[in-house]
This record gives sequence, C-alpha cells and structure tokens, in this order.
Amino acid sequence: MAHESPGMPAQQHVKMMQVMLAAFDDLLGLNLSFEKTLKGKKKYLTKRELTTEEKKALLQYEEGLQKTLDIIAPAAMQVKPNELILNDLHARTLYAINWPNYVYPNWLSEEINFDAHMLISIFLYPADNKAIMKMLRKKVTEMRSSVRMLEQRGIVRDPTLEAALQDAEELRNLLARGREKLLQLGLYVTLYSDDEKKLKKIQTDMESLLGGKLIITKPAYMQMEHGWISTLPFCLDELEVNRNMNTSPVGACFPFSSSDLTDDHGILYGINRHNDSLVIFDRFDLPNANATVFATSGAGKSFTVKLEILRSLMFETDVYVVDPENEYRDLCDTVGGTYIPISLQSSFRINPFDLPKAVRGEEAATGEVLRAAVINLHGLFKLMLGTLTPAEDGILDKAILDTYALKNISLNTEDLAGVEPPVLSDLVDVLLTTDGGENMAKTLSKFTDGSYAGLFDQPTNVELENQMVVFQIRDLEEQLRPIAMYVVINLIWNRIRAQMKKRMLVIDEAWNLIQHEDSARFLYGLIKRARKYYLGVTTITQDVEDFVNSPYGKPIITNASLQILLKQSPSAVDNLQKIFYLTDGEKYLLLNSEVGQGIFFAGNRHVAIQVVASPKESEIISTKPEEVMHKQQQRQFEQREAKEQKKRADALQAEEETQANLETMQQEAATDEDFSKRENVGQEPPNAPKQETTSTGAKPQPTFESKPQTPNPQLKSESASKRIDPRLIANIMTRQATPPAPKQETPAKETTAEKTETEHPQETPPPSSEPPA
Repeated sequence: MAHESPGMPAQQHVKMMQVMLAAFDDLLGLNLSFEKTLKGKKKYLTKRELTTEEKKALLQYEEGLQKTLDIIAPAAMQVKPNELILNDLHARTLYAINWPNYVYPNWLSEEINFDAHMLISIFLYPADNKAIMKMLRKKVTEMRSSVRMLEQRGIVRDPTLEAALQDAEELRNLLARGREKLLQLGLYVTLYSDDEKKLKKIQTDMESLLGGKLIITKPAYMQMEHGWISTLPFCLDELEVNRNMNTSPVGACFPFSSSDLTDDHGILYGINRHNDSLVIFDRFDLPNANATVFATSGAGKSFTVKLEILRSLMFETDVYVVDPENEYRDLCDTVGGTYIPISLQSSFRINPFDLPKAVRGEEAATGEVLRAAVINLHGLFKLMLGTLTPAEDGILDKAILDTYALKNISLNTEDLAGVEPPVLSDLVDVLLTTDGGENMAKTLSKFTDGSYAGLFDQPTNVELENQMVVFQIRDLEEQLRPIAMYVVINLIWNRIRAQMKKRMLVIDEAWNLIQHEDSARFLYGLIKRARKYYLGVTTITQDVEDFVNSPYGKPIITNASLQILLKQSPSAVDNLQKIFYLTDGEKYLLLNSEVGQGIFFAGNRHVAIQVVASPKESEIISTKPEEVMHKQQQRQFEQREAKEQKKRADALQAEEETQANLETMQQEAATDEDFSKRENVGQEPPNAPKQETTSTGAKPQPTFESKPQTPNPQLKSESASKRIDPRLIANIMTRQATPPAPKQETPAKETTAEKTETEHPQETPPPSSEPPA
C-alpha cells in the first residue's frame, strides 16, 4: 500500500523512485561496485588505482558470489501481451476501473478468501482538500444551473443529476467540517495458475465476484509486467489507475476486519478470538434451534454444552439430557434437577407402550395418538429384533395392535386418559399365539424373562416435571445403549408434543443412534420436526466418520442452524472442511486450537471462539479427570465429616436425654416419698420416734418432721376412698432411685447414670426402709 501525492513535481517523483530502486539494488546485491567494497577495507585506503587485471579478477570473483536476488528470482520469465509466465506459473493482472456508490464494510473478505493463488495491492494517495473544495464548488454550480434550466423548459427532472448534486453537497459539508478527507484509491489483483485454461476460469470467477458488488475490472493487456510489479511488495504503482474516494468507503476496503456475533439478548458462549468481542447469541432466533458439536476427545465438547445448559436455565428453558458417561451428575445436583439412572439394577423403569397425552393437544383426531405410538414401536423392535422381512413386519404390526386391544385401546377409542397401557410381556404372549411370530417372541423373551428382564417390561415410574432431567445410561451394556436411548428420547418426545414450551434436548455421543438405520431415521425425523414444538436438539459426537457415512448424518448436520467445531484430529478435519466449506485458514485453526477453542457457526455467520467460564461455573461443569477426582475426594471427606458430626451430636443428645430422665426420676421419687410421708403422718402418733437406717455401710435416711397442718379435705377424701399401702410406695421409690448394677463383662466402665450419681451423690435420696404396718 503506497502513499504518494499526485501533486508532486515530476523530477522529484523520479528522483524518489531512483532512490528507492537503488535501496532495493543494495539490498539484493545488484550494481555493487567492487571499488566501493574495497574502500570499506582499511588496507586499501590508498590512492593507487587498480590495474585492469585486478579489476577483471575482482569482477569474476563478484560474479561467483551468491546474492539474495539469485534466491528469490524465478528461473525464467516471459512477458506476453495477455499474461506473464514465471517458471511454470501463468500470471494475469486485473485493475478496477468503476466503483459503486456504496460499499459495505469488509467487502473485500470474499475476494481474499477466494480459493486461488493471487496478490492484491491497494494504493492510496492523499488529495489536497482546498483544491477539491474549489472543484466541488464549480461542479455544484454547474449542476444547479442544469436543474434550473430543465425546470424553466418544463422538462421532466433528471433523477441522476439530482442524485449527483445531492452527493456533491453532502461531500462538501463533510469536507468542510473535517469529518471526511478525499483520497485516490487504486486496486490491482494478480492471479496465478499452473495452466492457461485454469487461469481463464479463475479470472472469470474473480470478475464475477467483483461484478456482483458493481466493481468493474479489466485485465492489464500490454501492461502485464507493469501490473505484476504493481502487486509485488515494492510500493510501486506503475499502472496508476485510480478513483476518487472519501475516507468512509476507503475504510470499508480494509481487508482485515472481522465479523462479530453480539446480539442484545441471548447467552454468552465465549469470546471472539479475532477482536475480543463477546459472542452473545440466542439459538432460538435462528430458523431452527438445532445444534451440532464436533470435536476430538478432550477438546471441550461436554464443557461447552454444559456451560450452555447452565446459562440457558436462567432463561426458563427446560433441559433434557441423555448422558452416556455420567458427566452431567454434578450439574444436575447443583441446579436441583432430576437424575434418573437407567440400568438393569436401577429401580427406574420406562414402558415403551406408553401413549402420549396428545399429538397436537386437543386437536388430535381419534386413533392418531395410537397410530403414532405404533410407528415409533416399529423402530424400537427393529433395534431389538434386527432386520425383519416384510411378512414379519406385517405380523409385528398386527400383534402390536392386538396387544393394545387387550387393554381396550383401539384406533376407535376416543378417550385414552386413565387407560392402563400394555407392557412388553403382553406382546410376547400375543406373538406366541400368532402364526409366524414365534421366533420374534423368543427373541423378545430375553427382555421379559431373560438376562435383560425388568428394564422395558414394567410400567413407567419416571417423572419429567423438573426443569432439568438427566437420563444416565452409563451402566447399560453396549448392546442395550441404542435401545435405551431410543426409548428415552421417545419418552421425552411424547412429553414435548403434549405441551408447547421452550426446551432443549441434549444427546451426548449421538453416534450410538447414527450407527443404526432405524434409530438414525428416528433422530432425523425428530430434528426436522423439533422447530414446530419450540425445541432445540443438540447432538454431540467425536466420530465425524459416522455422520458422514450414514445416509441420515449429513441431513442432520444441514438441519442444524448452529454448529460448534472445536479442536479436530488430522484424520477428521478434511471431511469437516468439505461439509462446512472451510477455508484452509479455518482448517489449520481447528488443527492448532487449544481446549475450548474453535469456530462458532450461527446461520451464515461464523467467528473463531474461545469458550470461557467463571471459576464457579468451571467447578460445576469441569470434566477433567484430576478435577473430577479432587471433587470426589472432597465430597467423601465432607461425607465423613458429616457422619462424625452426626455421631457426636447423637451422643451428646443421648447424654442430655439420660441426664433429663435421671432428673425426672429423682423428682418423681421425691414426690412419691413426700406423698408417703404425708400419709404416714396421719397414722403415727405425734411423739413417734424417727426411723433411721442401721444397716452396715448405708447412709441414714433423712428424717421428716411433721408440722401441724390444716388437713386438706380433698386429700383426706382420696385417702379414705382409696387406701394405699405405704410399703408399696417405698418399694417403688427404691426401684426408681437405685441405679442398675454394672455388667460383668466390662467392670472398668461406668454407665452415664453411675457417673452422674458419683458426681452428684447428694441429689439422689437413699432407699428408705419399710415403715411399720
């Protein structure tokens, strides 16, 4: 890109060109005089002239030196009127002669990304605004005069003349305010090809590409050498074909601007690697909300999808996940979702014969719900039974309808609410009694009575009412995984069709379904119809070959408006380049990307993205083995701490309860003893001697002196009506106050009651002896 002034004097311009050429000659080693070389050496700093023989010898020596020009120069060059031949390459230069009135930013990106070997040069020359203002004033005056003359003659106005007048006035205002400057721009393109016919085709394609933007180009006939030199990095414009432009359209020609994907609503997917802008997007704004994620193992597929799920939940989006590797457990627990493990040992069961609530709500016709369920069951049983002949397919269809008929469900049943659906064992019984169905019944019996029994032959006990539901199928055998994924997705699909709501369905490791034709067909049909039910289906896989080789793989990709390509392996990137029409630069970007880096496609726009998450989000959704192991160890440590705390709390609570019971027993004993003394006071004479315990080693019993009291008539009536033996009261007091004897096995340990009695001996009253009758 050269900056020159067209008002520069010719002699000064030629002198500057000579200086630049001399600088290039010195750099390349051209015209280097041996006298100048020798003058640089101190021992030759003499006035002696070199002899002719010495000059000849030095000249031969210089010819034998390797110069930079010898390295970069072509072996041969031929200049023709219509092309330039360099070695075995044919070159042709085009220059732009006409430009449109308006151009959009980054319009040159398509030409730069054009699949061809070429050189593009843009030359800019600043102009003198003072001279331009005088010229524009003259032009505006002429055009106004022309408009008035047309009006005076009564001729119909000229729209072209009025548009030119308006543009000139607008440019004058911008130049006067200093918001714009006038420049001269020259655009040259040199195309290369190894064949003349291919060069002609590339030229036609480039002219069509530029012509679509109303930029007219012509080949530099009879000036091919000058055009070729103008596109080399010498800053030499030898064609000098320029067009006046102000700074705004010139800025739109800048070829290195990058696109962005920043909307005013949506979720944050990451950061644009080209300009560090935020990639904020709502997938439900696209023609369909389906997405595909391709990446090699460990490139961040699950991390990216889990981050999208976590941020989508904040916008009231229901999420269903089919998890084959138990990677979504922490995320589900964090957001309070429902986690459903599907395995032979699990207590959760799904009945494939369940009927959806309605296909289209209340508008569903009679028999339509049952017909849709039977069609889905055909695909499931083909996975279980393998390839079926047309005869077997017909027998199976009739057996399925007969199985529903056993439960009073037919194509004529209007109200299916509250009707109990059949189970797989019912179909096996029907097939055993059907001609031609015995072999199918024997094959299906392993799912009812054999090693796979219990998973698909019992009523459904799974609820999908939570905002996030995860179905984990890690513990299933490899043979059962496609079947389980089919049944789970069908269950989710029945729920989705029953009620319109914003939802996402994530299918991790989707190659499990793609590798079978029936399940691939079912997934393809679901993806095509998902848009009608406000559903976005996300398929994740690392096996690009499975998608490419499957007849339903490429249609699934083309029916997804959102694609995320992360780091790819060298063996898979070529197929992705063909499918997504990636340039070589984008291909190398995918090969050299780090974890979480890739290309984000949203409709017709795409950017290079770096997926970013906050530390708390990374802690929740990380799938790195070392971080997962650290979280498991932390969880185990917290569980042990919780158990220890619970054990200590239980021991403390038991001790408090024992202490409280002991105090209660002491209070009851004291109350009973007081009551007994009051009864004895009414029977003994006033001067009766006080009783004391005289047994050896026993403490004397505290004495109770009776005081003159006013007799309570209620107490007296109760004593008279129900006489209590004082010896019975004394025995009860003795049993409640006396602690249990220690066990023989552990004489060294004391019970809590004994320890308490030892610490507080004064609180426990000693057993009283039996009073006299």
